[in-house]
Amino acid sequence: MLKKISDYELELWDMVDLGQPLSAEQLLSVRTRIGFFQHERLVHELVMILFALLTVGGILFLIVQPDIAVIALDVLFFALLVPYVKHYYGLENGVQRLYDLYERLEKLK
Repeated sequence: MLKKISDYELELWDMVDLGQPLSAEQLLSVRTRIGFFQHERLVHELVMILFALLTVGGILFLIVQPDIAVIALDVLFFALLVPYVKHYYGLENGVQRLYDLYERLEKLK
């Protein structure tokens, strides 16, 4: 998904560099595509929050019930949480850059 955002960002930069105003249909198409990326970002945010809650819950459970299986489960949750945070960070920043490009395209009108 990060590759798609990056490719689309380059496409939008080409449009900005041309300096030609976009039609209302073209702007709507850009806005719709950004909406798809927003949806993807939201889904990943929810999954990231779930893993964060599971990780914290696992740590709290470890305090109450110290066991090697709970430690293993916490390590697994944390191992999944770290890549999700990294991926979400990339999605968030990519969508923010797309917002900025969309605003630039709107100003070309």
